Amino acid sequence: MNDWFGRIVAKIKEVISMESVSHPVWDVYDKLRTADLNIRYYSIRLSRHERINLIIEILLAITSSSSVVGGLGVWTGEYGHQIWQILLSVSAFIAVIKPFLGLPKKIKDTESTLTGYRILYNDLDLLKIDISSNGSYNDKMQKEFRKILDRSKVVTIKPPESKEDNKLKKLCEQEVNLRFPKDSFFVPKGE
Repeated sequence: MNDWFGRIVAKIKEVISMESVSHPVWDVYDKLRTADLNIRYYSIRLSRHERINLIIEILLAITSSSSVVGGLGVWTGEYGHQIWQILLSVSAFIAVIKPFLGLPKKIKDTESTLTGYRILYNDLDLLKIDISSNGSYNDKMQKEFRKILDRSKVVTIKPPESKEDNKLKKLCEQEVNLRFPKDSFFVPKGE
């Protein structure tokens, strides 16, 4: 008898759980989590692009013909001279390939995408707060969600990179799942 009652309770919990997962409000929450994921991802990508660009700029500045660094006495010894020649060779190679790397464009495009996702996240977060504070996901809120989706097309249509860093994306997904577990969202009952 106890086993039978346990199965009924489990089935009721399963049905209730399925209803709350299939509720239309999850579209808002899924988009919010996706926006947060992309903010994390593109923030890291932007930081990497900027760091690489800075290193290249510093190397080119140090090894330029007008640089004071080249005249330092540290380069006059046998090892110093060899190191300086290596730096000059690397710098010459980087100067040639730098335009092909397209770092300024990557930085600009990534910044633009990141800004778009931050705006999208803010809009969705405000809607999430409205849903929670009103205790419902009414028609007015659903219309606002559709407006947010329409505005988000500008951000989501063309990503700044043709190939994503899947390892980084997975790491960002784990962070989002820790920040926003499924049970942290308000799901209206009986709508």
